[in-house]
Amino acid sequence: MVFTIWFSILILFFSSCATLKTQLKHYKGIEDDFTTRFYNEAVKKIEEAKEKGEYKEKDKVLFYLDIGTALHFAKRYWESNKYLDKAEVAIEENFTKSISKMALSFLLNDNILDYPGEDYEDIFVNVMKCLNYLHLKKLDEALVEIRRVNLKLNKIEDKYRELGEKLGENEEFEEGKIKIRFYKGEVDLRHSIIGSYLSMLGYLWMGKWDDVEIDKRKIIEASKGRLIPFLEKVTKNEEEKIPVYFLCFVGKGPIKEQETLLLDLNPYLHLGKIVLPGKRNSEITSFPYEGESEIHIKFAVPKIKRRETRIKAVRIFIDGESQGEMELIEDFLDIAEKIFEIKKPIIYLRSAIRSLLKALIDAKAKKEISEEKEDRKVLSGFLKLIVDTTIDISETADLRCWRTMPGAAYAWKIELTPGKHEVIFEYIDAHNRIVDSEKYTVFINKNELNLIEGVCYR
Repeated sequence: MVFTIWFSILILFFSSCATLKTQLKHYKGIEDDFTTRFYNEAVKKIEEAKEKGEYKEKDKVLFYLDIGTALHFAKRYWESNKYLDKAEVAIEENFTKSISKMALSFLLNDNILDYPGEDYEDIFVNVMKCLNYLHLKKLDEALVEIRRVNLKLNKIEDKYRELGEKLGENEEFEEGKIKIRFYKGEVDLRHSIIGSYLSMLGYLWMGKWDDVEIDKRKIIEASKGRLIPFLEKVTKNEEEKIPVYFLCFVGKGPIKEQETLLLDLNPYLHLGKIVLPGKRNSEITSFPYEGESEIHIKFAVPKIKRRETRIKAVRIFIDGESQGEMELIEDFLDIAEKIFEIKKPIIYLRSAIRSLLKALIDAKAKKEISEEKEDRKVLSGFLKLIVDTTIDISETADLRCWRTMPGAAYAWKIELTPGKHEVIFEYIDAHNRIVDSEKYTVFINKNELNLIEGVCYR
């Protein structure tokens, strides 16, 4: 009985502190400011939310990411990198800490852990830092950030292979005789198109043509040849006109939503399965099960979801003349889904095991309560209700993510004469209607890398 009471108090304490649920209310005003391009106002709202405790200490990575993004689009590049540097360090530290706190997350859920960021978020941190350095004319530092992108991409599979092996060593469940083998998913993702594109621009400006060709090949490989016509425009210019490069971010980045799965333990087939309820042939993974009890438990996991945008194309006008439509070079949902596939088996198995452990605790607690004396039946009934309620409360998916990250990147190149020009980006919907537009006066300098950046969060 003592175990039951303390377990219930523990979960109710965390739940009352909103520790087990993803908090999103403070994002409404922040996202509105991003949509209307009031980025300095967004910075203030993010800082105010931090002061009010909306960004808890375990969510500091999200605070750094959100304020770093707002500062970038506010063209406060040095300040942006200050926070993005902190985000990158905290992501690495929190991943290490999450392993040491794995037992606590098995008891409650992943929301209790310091948020370690998704791998696609970690990679985009370096993309944004690279852009900051390019705008600051720090080409060497910009190229360092792209090398970090490539290094992280190359290490992702090893990272989750090692995590799976570590979990497999520690997690053997005597009750039910289940031996779980954790494993990573597989995906072919060697290059980031936007990373290689920015790297190519840096090498173009430095005149390192062999490196330019290497990046072009990476882009062609990653896009399966789709961007070849666009890349043919990237050439060394010997004429009076100067190459000017354009990059536009469009839409809002992917988010997570909760999905319900079923843990199915079958003693007759000696098989445990994770399935998607209500769909045929919906098995996600299976493992040996030698227990005597037939168990069916629903549990919650996160999945990556697209946030739709009205923008289907971006047009450029220079000094009032149309220059055509920009090329979509990367949809960040595609990257997010591919990278998430690597760790998804681990997430699903851990969530299933957590639910199984809670079910076993629930059964044990109810058995203890039922053995109480007759004169304590009312209290026993009340405690059973508490146990059921606290188990349900604690089973929620971790839906934290970088909500101010943009959704896609478009790029283009135009050759212009040095001097002052008017640039207009028009953001077009599926019916060829203008949804939004931006106007800039720019000064093209033959002694600089001329990179013009636009953004539309609609």
